[in-house]
Amino acid sequence: MKKWQKILIATLIAANTASPALVIARTDATHYYRTANAASNTITEEKAIRIAKQHIKGRVLAINLSDHIYRIKILDYQGSMHIVLVDATDGMILSTH
Repeated sequence: MKKWQKILIATLIAANTASPALVIARTDATHYYRTANAASNTITEEKAIRIAKQHIKGRVLAINLSDHIYRIKILDYQGSMHIVLVDATDGMILSTH
């Protein structure tokens, strides 16, 4: 099993067991961007959203950072829900579904 597959499985398991309070639904994500701590080697939420929206066009409903992976929920213009996993250290797309 490849590293990204292990990360995906761990993230999906964690997402299913996480408290609903950990996932914050946002109607306007632009008000909630946070900048990354300069000492931590992570990209900002804003950059993670830009990367995700290059692959899925639509409205960001939620973003969550866990174990250096951004989980971004996007509602596309046809009404389908997508989850994009972005590596917080390098901005690489780990998964889209």
